[in-house]
Amino acid sequence: MKITQLIFKMLISLVLGLVFSFAFNIFLFNLPARPLVDRLLLIGVAALAFGYLVFAVLEQPDKLKPAWTAIHEKSVRWKSTALVSFLREHAPGLILALFFVCVYTYLGLRLNHPGIDTTDNFLDADNFTWMRRIAWENGYQYEMRGPHPFAYLIFRPLGWIFNLFLQNPFLSALLLNTLTGGLCVFLAWIFVKDRFQNKIYALLIAALMGSTTSHLWFGSVIESYIFSAAALMSFFVLLQSKKDATCGLILAGLVTFGITLTNVLQTFIGFLVTRPKIKGLIRYAGIVISLGLILSLIQSAWYPSSKLFFLASNALAERDFSISIFQEPSWRAMGRIVLLIRTILVYTVIAPRPFVFGEEVGGAFPRFNFFLIAPGEYAFSSYDGLGNLLVFLWAGLLLAAGIFFLRNTIRKRNPDMALAFVLCIAFNFALHLSYGYEPFLYSPDWAYALVFFVALALGGFAQARWFHVGLLVFFVLLAYNQWQFFKFVFDTIAPFLG
Repeated sequence: MKITQLIFKMLISLVLGLVFSFAFNIFLFNLPARPLVDRLLLIGVAALAFGYLVFAVLEQPDKLKPAWTAIHEKSVRWKSTALVSFLREHAPGLILALFFVCVYTYLGLRLNHPGIDTTDNFLDADNFTWMRRIAWENGYQYEMRGPHPFAYLIFRPLGWIFNLFLQNPFLSALLLNTLTGGLCVFLAWIFVKDRFQNKIYALLIAALMGSTTSHLWFGSVIESYIFSAAALMSFFVLLQSKKDATCGLILAGLVTFGITLTNVLQTFIGFLVTRPKIKGLIRYAGIVISLGLILSLIQSAWYPSSKLFFLASNALAERDFSISIFQEPSWRAMGRIVLLIRTILVYTVIAPRPFVFGEEVGGAFPRFNFFLIAPGEYAFSSYDGLGNLLVFLWAGLLLAAGIFFLRNTIRKRNPDMALAFVLCIAFNFALHLSYGYEPFLYSPDWAYALVFFVALALGGFAQARWFHVGLLVFFVLLAYNQWQFFKFVFDTIAPFLG
């Protein structure tokens, strides 16, 4: 009987999915003008997305009511909860986040120049085009590549709202970016505070997160990656919560999917490690992917400059950003591996001295990178003085974190969220072995995982005053090193700003 009902539900879902798909594509896309393969993919993908959502409703309709009821109850409770209580509880984290918003805004005003096309100049960031995509009136005309499935649907409304008040698209894009950077700091505070119930430890880890090269840079330079970091961190904050946060997890996963396609896999990793039930993962992943596909189709119809990632004609364009590492000479393959290890474990946190390129790469404005490819060898950005000391201290923290992580894993024999962060870092390593030119561009995708891993693995010292003092000293030294890095960048670009 159950099998018969299941087959019936699947058939109903398939039929309704096809009906919705044909209606959707006929009204929103000019199918006859597209290649046959693209037409089949548009119809098939939309049918699967709509069909799965119908099946999810038919299979477990009882789960929808509790979800919406929970949202309503939370809104009622929020209305009855004093705002003063929330501010008092989270005041340290909010103040720290506001401090970093000010820092990011100061740096951003000196690094983002709307009148100068600095695409790829600042560690491969596309700040010139992204500030326009977010807040310029005609910014939607810029091409949105497939890896950002429905980023326009996320950013354009936010840019419009900020523009209502600021009446300045540049400031709107900048402030949205820097506020998101501050949000990341606040989310780090919440994550650690909820885990260890120690405000000092939470404050120090949040300060470390905000001071990493990755978050200082992309909290200031307008790009999409700080938004990806905020979405991923929101997901893990909700995942750590003991409360039923299914709707919140789906929303965070959906936003993650919409901004950068591959990052949604990190949410799958986190979900599977902390809630190791395949059925639950399939349901979560199915809903996120289905809704994500539908929103991708809507964006492509609304903003014709958007590319659909699942169409073969669009996917081929991503070959320009790929590296065939196994077809490269051995010195280049090994150089890429070393660069990725240095970037993920060290450059992400501690800023080195970057290489500066000018006319030799055909540019009139300085271009910064953390590596240089010379005939027969890779060269990597390095440190001197204080930088070397910081690398030594950070390596000690990573080593200690790794040892305690292995010890805890062997003793408990129960996967911890720290394992999810290790797997997320490994996933990014595997992905960027063959994708992307400057690996640091993608560093916000793993910076949160690296810092959270250290925080969890060394959580046994969360109450220790000596450890707090040690982290504070590290933070002060790191802040000075990071300022020297930014000062070098400012001094280098100053002659070109007129």
